[in-house]
Amino acid sequence: MYTVPWYSRRMKIKNIILALAILPALASLSFLTEGAYAQSSQGSNLRNNQQNASSIFLKPDALVEGEYVTLGDLFSGIDPQQQDIAVAHAPQPGKQTILDYRWLYGIAQRHNVEWRPRTTADQVLITRASQVITIDEIRDSVEVALVDHGIQRPFIVDLSSDNFQLHLPVDAKALVEITALEINSRTQRFVASVTTGAQTAQQRTYRISGKYYPLTSVPVLVEPVSRGSVIRADQVEYRDFRSERVPAGAIRDINDVIGKEVTRPSNPNEPLMFRDLSNPILVRRGALVIIRLVTANMALTARGKAMENGSLGDVIRVVNQSSNKTIQVEVVAENEVRALPAMSQ
Repeated sequence: MYTVPWYSRRMKIKNIILALAILPALASLSFLTEGAYAQSSQGSNLRNNQQNASSIFLKPDALVEGEYVTLGDLFSGIDPQQQDIAVAHAPQPGKQTILDYRWLYGIAQRHNVEWRPRTTADQVLITRASQVITIDEIRDSVEVALVDHGIQRPFIVDLSSDNFQLHLPVDAKALVEITALEINSRTQRFVASVTTGAQTAQQRTYRISGKYYPLTSVPVLVEPVSRGSVIRADQVEYRDFRSERVPAGAIRDINDVIGKEVTRPSNPNEPLMFRDLSNPILVRRGALVIIRLVTANMALTARGKAMENGSLGDVIRVVNQSSNKTIQVEVVAENEVRALPAMSQ
């Protein structure tokens, strides 16, 4: 029978004790290695997420044409497949709305957009594009409707609001129709129903009030004319005024202005009054004049001296220097008169 030496048994016992002592250290090393790997993997994912978030930016403002606001209107750098996802109703055409950081962050989380607000000031200003129907276009349509209802031109329309505008969607027909018109002929006031996008899903009707004023055309000076000057044809033209603002005694015919002498300065672009004009003095008292006598059988001329002032068509007295007799004549031009046969005798 073979017996193991005592020193051999002792070595085995030492090896067993050493192995038992090493096992916890090995287990601890394995745990540390797995933890470091997990921590490294988690850090890598965090860095990737941060990189994704840093490539997505919030747009400060957006101009939208349709009925909805999309993710592409709010964020840049997102997945192209997310660009057209509708997230909110757009404001009315021509109007604006502000989306704040809370709402934006909620939308980003809901659609897995890697964005978060940096400050509470983060926001997006949304503007809805539109076609504008101006107050002048509305006024023109109202004028046509008034004529169709029997109001005689010329007249002018005064609407209750000069700042009134209509904003239509960019894809709507820019047409304005007066679908109803209530007229008070005594006060000349009216209420019109203005409709856009008739017979479409975008039809809208607005009510606007106003008043129409009949117009009167009267001649006015187009430039200042000094007192004593004779008005030329190129210095006067017709201009429309509201009838109730044309004063009594205003000249209505331009022929009553041309060739007249200004007796009192008048302002350009204002109605001319008969009292401001007179026929120009063609023959002044004491001036030498040519006297013409024309009959069917003869034509005579003589020289004379005017005894009074006279305008075109006026009958004045002159002294015939040949006969030294006083006769009555008609003024026909500057310093020229026509003897009246019956009066000459």
